[in-house]
Amino acid sequence: MMDLIREMMQTPDAQADAYTWGAALLGHFAIGVFLTALIGGAFATVARWADIPRLTAWQAAAVASVAYAALWEGAQLAFFGAGLADCIVDAVAVLCGAVVAAGAWRNRGAAVALAFAILAAIGVAGVRRRK
Repeated sequence: MMDLIREMMQTPDAQADAYTWGAALLGHFAIGVFLTALIGGAFATVARWADIPRLTAWQAAAVASVAYAALWEGAQLAFFGAGLADCIVDAVAVLCGAVVAAGAWRNRGAAVALAFAILAAIGVAGVRRRK
């Protein structure tokens, strides 16, 4: 799995055709949904334990979007020669996914996070099987 992540980081503009580009765009959208659910669910759990206010859905979406743009796209831009336009398109697709997650959340973030964690586990297993 780490090889796949390393390859994705090192080949930011690798989409060869429209189909691949569209799949990458939808993938970035899904990343936004997943990160928003994961961050919101994690903060909700911590908030229960620490007796602190939890994040709203919109705050979780903002954290997910900004963290992704700064960490992943920033690293690709700084270290791997990604184009600025590619980074912006990817970051906006993640933002769109985060906004959809926040809009659909309605205080069920932990359930959404669990569903996407299961989906991610299935995806990891599928990638490993195809190696």
